[in-house]
Amino acid sequence: MKLKRLYNITMVCRLLAKFVALLLLTGCQSTNPASIYVDTKVEHQNIVAWGAVSRLWEFDKSANKFNGSWLKNRDAILEKLIVEGGITQLRLEIRSGAENPIDYWPAFHAGKLSYEEFKDHFYEKINDNDDPLHVNQTGFQFSELDYRIENLVLPAMMIAKRHGIRLALNLNYVDFRWTRKQGTLSHANNPDEYAELIATAFAHMKEKYGLVPDELEVILEPDNTADWRGPQIGRAMVATAKRFRSDRVVLPSMIAPSTARASLALRYLDGIATVPGALPLVQTISYHRYDQQLSENTIRKIGERGRSLGKQTAMLEHVEGTADELIEDLTEGNVSSWLLWAIAWNGAKDGYPVIVDEKVVGSPQVRLSTVGRQLALVFRSVRPGDQRIGANASNPNLRSAAFRRANGTLALVVSASHNVGQGLFGRILKKLGPKRHFRLTITGMGNRQYLVRSVDAEGREGSCIAGANDLIGISTGTVMIVIPLPVGTMAPACNEG
Repeated sequence: MKLKRLYNITMVCRLLAKFVALLLLTGCQSTNPASIYVDTKVEHQNIVAWGAVSRLWEFDKSANKFNGSWLKNRDAILEKLIVEGGITQLRLEIRSGAENPIDYWPAFHAGKLSYEEFKDHFYEKINDNDDPLHVNQTGFQFSELDYRIENLVLPAMMIAKRHGIRLALNLNYVDFRWTRKQGTLSHANNPDEYAELIATAFAHMKEKYGLVPDELEVILEPDNTADWRGPQIGRAMVATAKRFRSDRVVLPSMIAPSTARASLALRYLDGIATVPGALPLVQTISYHRYDQQLSENTIRKIGERGRSLGKQTAMLEHVEGTADELIEDLTEGNVSSWLLWAIAWNGAKDGYPVIVDEKVVGSPQVRLSTVGRQLALVFRSVRPGDQRIGANASNPNLRSAAFRRANGTLALVVSASHNVGQGLFGRILKKLGPKRHFRLTITGMGNRQYLVRSVDAEGREGSCIAGANDLIGISTGTVMIVIPLPVGTMAPACNEG
């Protein structure tokens, strides 16, 4: 028993020694400045889009009904999203149940169907006829698509245009297995029928609104469907390309596989590649980040595959996404596009960059959420067409990405990561995290002054001016954008922290 106690005391002492060493290491990080070197000679991907899904709180799940209360604040919400939030693309979803002889949207919109009753028909696919080359218009229902176009997409495009911004459009097909009614048709196993639905939707949007989507996201999260796997996606792409050529319609950029789990993306891509002619149609390799545990190499491997094939990559959904993930996706995944989730919510909620606070009756407050503000630092400063260039940080707890902007200036994004390790000490240091500071020395930017904007973990914003050799303080959980400025710009000097 004495030997056991002595062993336990020895182990505790060793653990305490390791803890002290970690605390000393943490202290060193706050006193020794980290360096970030920007290399303009190293060139990476061009940015395509910062996206959001065309969705607010119209699906009121708690009240089990349609909720259009956001419409009265719509323009303020979209203005906040696009101008302050930096969004440059909307995702417009079309569910597989649009091929159905019955239109359930009007009844739901009028309050005659509950949300759960309406949801039952989301993916209820019923063939319009037995010939995919001849469209029976009564067999396709686009009233929900029209509602979103008229109340979100077109108003958003008008607001963007007023500010000199081009808002791109992504049409995304959805066919989840979650609902009870799945219908009598499988688009996955009948690629010509899938192509018919997509071609009919494109024709409808062009004829009624003059809209042509820039991109077709072939299938949303195929790993959450009954039948969609790599080969099915490949066959659907080939059939769609053939249909568009037959209709003499320009084929949009195709995005796939958009798996819910990033770790499955390359497996699905390999399945697509087994279909002759399919892989060349994939312009963007896409993934989401809903893995329970995401291997540190997963994102890097997607980026490497994209580079080896000469294709873009994109992270196109993570409700709990962060600016730190954005930088990882940009640098490891080499992504050209990135999307958090939807547009706005009436209160704080994960995945919504815009918050509508209606606590004061008659005086709603429309603002960016904390993550919305952090992402906006990047989205507003790095725009479509800008190119990522080389950037390396000397401290592993700092993530950085640098960009050459279209106007010839540079932008540097820095995030002080919360990731401080696993186990007991990792948890303890994580609790201490917000009190730690890193001090940055930035080289290679080629200017004498920097504008430094930041949003910390609590959502507090900061702005200051630093000289080329100044030390810039950054606390854990903070996202920062650094942009070279003309000499003489007036602003408070940065606090070294």
